[in-house]
Amino acid sequence: MLNSKFSVAIYDGDIGGLMTAIALQHFSKECKDIKIDIYEATPKFTDIRAEILFWMHPFKIFQTLRLGPDLFKLAGMQSNDFGPLGLIGFHCGQFLEALVAHLNPERVTIHFDKHLVTYFQEEGAGLPVEMQFMSGTTATADVLIGSDRIRSAVWHIILESLEVKLGATGLKKDWVLSSTLQNSINLVCSGLVTYCGIIPCAKVEEAHPEMQVLLGPVIYIGKNKDITTYLIAKGTLINILAVVNYPEMKGMKYEGKLSMEHSQEELLQNYKGWEEQVQHLLQAHGITPGQASGAGEAIEDTYILAVLLSDASTTLSTLPTAFKVYKSICLSHANNVHQHSMLSSDMTGFSNLQSFNQVEDATEVDMSNLWDLGFAIVKNWK
Repeated sequence: MLNSKFSVAIYDGDIGGLMTAIALQHFSKECKDIKIDIYEATPKFTDIRAEILFWMHPFKIFQTLRLGPDLFKLAGMQSNDFGPLGLIGFHCGQFLEALVAHLNPERVTIHFDKHLVTYFQEEGAGLPVEMQFMSGTTATADVLIGSDRIRSAVWHIILESLEVKLGATGLKKDWVLSSTLQNSINLVCSGLVTYCGIIPCAKVEEAHPEMQVLLGPVIYIGKNKDITTYLIAKGTLINILAVVNYPEMKGMKYEGKLSMEHSQEELLQNYKGWEEQVQHLLQAHGITPGQASGAGEAIEDTYILAVLLSDASTTLSTLPTAFKVYKSICLSHANNVHQHSMLSSDMTGFSNLQSFNQVEDATEVDMSNLWDLGFAIVKNWK
């Protein structure tokens, strides 16, 4: 690209990465002065999640970026119809395809099979980042944005380089600083296991036409467990998120797989004794465990970052200032979302709540407390 003020490399092409590219091409469409490259580790864009769910706020961003009409059409909904919970759900693969269709090949270059091994940046303002890939190839950019989710290679490399610098300066002897850095490098378990799955509505309706999940969102809650269902793909599929909370694992270092196959028997055992409709639902289709999505938060963050990078006052020399502004806006909000997410899990699982400390399976509870809990859950979502 001629006369680009700086180049941006996005690693890799998940929802956050694709949205970053779309937002950058949108806000720099007049000057076309930002070179955009996406480096994807796999041979094509994929996502292990079965579904993705958005509140209304990200859709305001979709509308600004001219994505709204196509996404509403994909969901089979009207532009002002967000359902009773204010949510819209998508099949994840279809959603990714819709985003890719909005990438302008004249503005965005996509590179597949680019598994990042490491990157380097010499000390000094305005010096480029050099990326090295498993294939033996390299690439450079002025800005590297890591959108490779929870086990981010970019984030890991940043923290490891900081650890080396601490050792070189002697600051690594600071136990608090060193411990904080190690905790940031290592994954910490939330204590939550989420079983995800999709069931065709026709299959459920044929066997059990009376089930409430065919009409709209339903949330079943119990001690350290909950199940959320809602319709996606124009109302033809039911998405299921079955969450099991293991409080004793919260905060522990986690080194296992993020997603794996588990038996249906294991899932049914976790919800043994729950009402008949739940049993029918869980027996209708195999469900695999996975991780909950922070896609909505990623979209808001990428929107703000794109606005800052595309601003006329942001140049190669003022990039550090732009990133400081981004951090001041997004970091506290992201921490707040995390806290509310954990509180929501506690509420729907009767965990760490004074009114329900003694609640176990098959325990009778005060209905007034249940009403109070319901209002508190809704308030926390807002």
